[in-house]
Amino acid sequence: MRAQDPNPLISPLSTWPPQWTPRAVVFDCDGLLIDTEAEWVLTQKDYIARRGAVVTDEQWRGLAGRTIETVVRSLAEITGQDPYAAGDELKQMHIERQSAAPVLMPGAVDTVRAVAAKVPVAIASNSPRDLLDAAIAQIGVADVLTASVSENDVAHPKPAPDIYVEAARRLGVDPARALAFEDSETGARAAYDAGLQVIAVPSLPGQSPRAHRTITTLEDPVLQAWIATWEARA
Repeated sequence: MRAQDPNPLISPLSTWPPQWTPRAVVFDCDGLLIDTEAEWVLTQKDYIARRGAVVTDEQWRGLAGRTIETVVRSLAEITGQDPYAAGDELKQMHIERQSAAPVLMPGAVDTVRAVAAKVPVAIASNSPRDLLDAAIAQIGVADVLTASVSENDVAHPKPAPDIYVEAARRLGVDPARALAFEDSETGARAAYDAGLQVIAVPSLPGQSPRAHRTITTLEDPVLQAWIATWEARA
């Protein structure tokens, strides 16, 4: 017997704008709020090129949104390099690529703050805790967050649903009454399987996240108008 879909595609988000208000909202971080994902992907591609290896489009898609450990292990296997050496090399290359000032995704700060004025908000990321805390500080929204969840806080990172289940728990809401924003297939799968309603905002070419609604930017005017209609929390 086929298992029941925990979150069918017929959802409140099937109409746009929805006639629904979430009880809480969970945002991904990298690639959704801050443009670290693109830089990280470029670092990976430079590393592969230096090693003379080949990665298929399907393999790149599978790596998007995964933990740093998973990416390093996969690339080390492809290049035949020791994982620890690969990790050190990738980390140094990534540091060299990063600019002093973070590049925020369009509408990131305004959207998080607009949502947080209405309902509790969390950020849920596959990043380690230290990197997530640093990113939240760079984005400048720590003061409006109710919670944050890193890969260190759960047994299994995305695409497993654990991070989103934990985020909903910390927000004190049933996952089915929460909304998630994600940019990658890996993250959207985690949110979807956790039972949240999912809005995808893809940031990398070739990504087609499974979601109840897909938009091109957090500055989407219908999204912003919808958020404005939410009744503010007491």
